[in-house]
Amino acid sequence: MSRFAATQLGGRAIAAALERAGVQPDEVDECIMGNVVSAGLMQAPAKQAASAAGIPPDRQSKTVNTVCASGMTAVLDACFSLVTGVSKIVVAGGMESRSNAPYYLGPYIAEGRRLPGKVRGTDFRLQLPKSDSMEAEYREFLRGLEVSGIREASILDSLACPFCAGLAMKDYAVKYAERTGIAIEEINAAAEDSYRKARTARDSGAFAREIAPVEDVADDDIISPETEADLKAISYGYVTAYNAPALGDGATAVVLALEETAERRGLSPVARIRAHSRIETPPEGFVHAPVEAVAALREATGVRATIVEANESFGLQIPVFAREFGADVVNPYGGAVALTHPVGASGARVIVTLLNAARALGHKNGAATICYGSGGATAVALELI
Repeated sequence: MSRFAATQLGGRAIAAALERAGVQPDEVDECIMGNVVSAGLMQAPAKQAASAAGIPPDRQSKTVNTVCASGMTAVLDACFSLVTGVSKIVVAGGMESRSNAPYYLGPYIAEGRRLPGKVRGTDFRLQLPKSDSMEAEYREFLRGLEVSGIREASILDSLACPFCAGLAMKDYAVKYAERTGIAIEEINAAAEDSYRKARTARDSGAFAREIAPVEDVADDDIISPETEADLKAISYGYVTAYNAPALGDGATAVVLALEETAERRGLSPVARIRAHSRIETPPEGFVHAPVEAVAALREATGVRATIVEANESFGLQIPVFAREFGADVVNPYGGAVALTHPVGASGARVIVTLLNAARALGHKNGAATICYGSGGATAVALELI
């Protein structure tokens, strides 16, 4: 949990990206940042983040919301600005602070009605109903929050399907697992592997190249082996607090320019974007959509990505990724199950982690991909320089 608002985290990520790229804030023409839960942030979150990083106020800014893909959409929008000549240097990424997102309305129950309650400060206090049947429903809801370790009831709203009242994206994920025959044991084993790889990467210092620490905030949110064991002990289904990512706080930023601009200004690019793809599906198709998005990249470039970084929006995706990407390495440092899922930032985070891991492990061609609520996925093909 962070005491920083999303725009503050975004400003710190932008400042760190500019510093590492050797670009001064006043050299930036445009700032594009993804953000999903924007309530309480006031106007123009991307411009706030840009200003916090020292970018002059007369530069363009844009906030984008394509749910989990927002951070990657921001990077792709930056590419459009560059190739059309709108901007010469763009900083793009995403930011989210679920710990600080206000919660105004009660969560939905299965019938699409809201649970009544009142907001007191940052807490949502349930009002116990008079009906015995509703009381049982409340108690089941509260039990689910306790078991899952969820402190923010707003998770139910943010992950609700906009096209089918009473369903959340996790419900589609469960249906996918049941239809394709993925066993709970396989999902939990994949989640365990994600935690293991993330801890190994952290302990070896592998994340240091991509993290800009914020004062008074823990360096990472990777749960301890003890907490992992506790969560696994109460794991009861295809989507649980053990095998699905927590909604974390964080921000990611990258600096982009055309190659001729970088050369003229004496900058040292680390990679080039070869292609991007976007696959749109019905809500129930989101689990498999990243596989299709990466396949579209391969068709567009004629190059097989030997390393893939995929977000792990649900743990049950991990076996799907392992079977179908065809890459030599998938998520070598773990994924969102272990690293958390700061929704607006995650699409850019997988790009940065891909760049970090590909360079460290000696890969030239890689792909980053992420699915999103309502159905679909985006992907980016990167070639290291």
